Order: sequence, then structure tokens, then C-alpha cells
Amino acid sequence: MEEFIASFKQIWRITFILFAAIVLLWVFMPQRVFFQGLILGVLVSILNGLILYIKTLQAGEAAVTPGKRAKGLGMLQRVLLAGFAIYAANKLPHYFSVYGVLIGLFAVQLVTLFHAISQYVSIKK
Repeated sequence: MEEFIASFKQIWRITFILFAAIVLLWVFMPQRVFFQGLILGVLVSILNGLILYIKTLQAGEAAVTPGKRAKGLGMLQRVLLAGFAIYAANKLPHYFSVYGVLIGLFAVQLVTLFHAISQYVSIKK
């Protein structure tokens, strides 16, 4: 479990650096609506990742503790958050770009994928 927590901390560090870079691009680039959508998507992605992290820890505790059941992985909450972000982008197109939100929703997943690939390459060496 310690490896999972260490990997999670590293993924969050990289994700927040990515978020800071997106905010800087929002400040300095003229495509404000796209970057506002990207910021919204990344924030929802961070929340979805946090929900999944908490639910994974709870499922791990339930697997170790006899008589305790896992309550699920929070699929409904994560889908509702992503749906709300897309809904907000559709209703407020002058504030958020739908394309930016869609790209931003995959931020934590892409960071996790690149982290897993880098871990695999470092173990293979």
C-alpha cells in the first residue's frame, strides 16, 4: 500500500504542476475561453482522481479487514462530475470551451499513464 500512496503523491505533484502551467497559459494566451474550459476539465479530473483514490483505499481496507465490505468505487459520483462539467460548458459557451473541458477531463488519467510507463521503463533497466 505504501507504493500506491507514493505513486499517488507523485501523480498529484505532476498534475498540479500541469494545472499551474495551464493557469499560466490562461493568463498569457489570448484563447481565454479554451483555457477556462481546460481549467474546468482539469479541476473535475483532479476531483475524480481524488474520489477514486479514496475509494481505492477504502476497498483495500475492506479487503484486509474481515467482515468489512467495499462500498464501490464511486462511479456515479465521477460520472456526475464529468457530466456537470460538460453541461456547464454547453450552457455557458462564452465562458468554457467544450473541447477544453473534454481534454482536461483526461488530465489525471494521462499523467497516471505516463507515470506507469516511466515506472515500467525504470524497472526494466
